[in-house]
Amino acid sequence: MLTSGEKASDIVHKKLLASGGTAVIPLQRGEPCTIMLVDKECAITSDKLNGFRYGLSVFDVIVELLQHSPQGKARKGNSRGPEDKVGRGRCTADTVVGAIAIHYFEKKIGESCFDPVFVLAAVLEWAGIAKNERGFVQLI
Repeated sequence: MLTSGEKASDIVHKKLLASGGTAVIPLQRGEPCTIMLVDKECAITSDKLNGFRYGLSVFDVIVELLQHSPQGKARKGNSRGPEDKVGRGRCTADTVVGAIAIHYFEKKIGESCFDPVFVLAAVLEWAGIAKNERGFVQLI
């Protein structure tokens, strides 16, 4: 749970450092996922992210969306369908995947993006910041 002035990125960083920089966490359906600090402990990657690395600030982007969403809850969204481009379909700014695309990657409306939410939402739950629900992420 976040307290006033705390950043999600700092919580995830501290928890990973306490785990030696690597942890095995459960995904939403219980499948194991290995996460690790990389890039001089400034980013995270996973065995499920096809080599993609995310700066820890991605967690602050997600939490900011949740803090401005009703009941601290937002749809995960999707970027895999033919209509699911940034700002369209299930990849709008009010979804977690859309917020990451727009505010983290600075993608433009209509562009394609990778959908990392299944891992990043699991990290937020592991860190005690948000609940990784089916189709939604909600602040604890």
